[in-house]
Amino acid sequence: MKPHQLIVASFSVVFLLRKMVELYSLLITFANISTIVLCIVLKIPQIISLVGSKNTTGLSLPGTLLELTSFTIGLCYSVSSGYALSSYLEYPFLVGQDLLLLALVLHYSKQISPTWFAILGAYAAVVYALTTGLFPNGLLITLMSLCTPISAASKLAQLRTMHVSQNSKSVSVLTWSIAAYTCITRIFTTLDRGFDAPLLANYSVSLILNLAIISLALKLRRPRKQEKKTQ
Repeated sequence: MKPHQLIVASFSVVFLLRKMVELYSLLITFANISTIVLCIVLKIPQIISLVGSKNTTGLSLPGTLLELTSFTIGLCYSVSSGYALSSYLEYPFLVGQDLLLLALVLHYSKQISPTWFAILGAYAAVVYALTTGLFPNGLLITLMSLCTPISAASKLAQLRTMHVSQNSKSVSVLTWSIAAYTCITRIFTTLDRGFDAPLLANYSVSLILNLAIISLALKLRRPRKQEKKTQ
């Protein structure tokens, strides 16, 4: 290869690498922004579905409580670890929406009582303590390691409720589809800032179970063979 050709080739490689870096940076930005925007409305389809039907059949109360616990631990862990706000901004919205969904589930299943208000007060106190450093950082690391089984348990509880009731009419497939997408984007953005094993494990397991919930919900909505024959 002649010297001038080598120089041109070198400039071409540098230009290509620069464009790849710019594209990667753009993808990271898109992943962060799209995740935050979608998480702002993640539970809205589920809330609208529940308010419309006023029926909690197919929805799991233990699953909702466990999911709230998982989101809360993720929020406290990210705040305490000093991560950039853009990398976990969805958590406050997720926690807020889950609290609203929990209140609606309790309301429509007629389970609201003074005990739940006491639990809410204790919950707020623990969140404040975890995010302001009143507890040692080691505790949050331990809790984050438990976040994956807690999150998995919440989704398994939802799967079990749908399987037992054989009903998914009150379950929003759109909500779980958005949840699956945000798991994918968060795996991507977590890898970008470093290898955080607890977070990566949490997002990966959540993605698999979110897809399982979507699959079962859609399967239960298909007309059964007996119904087809009757028609």
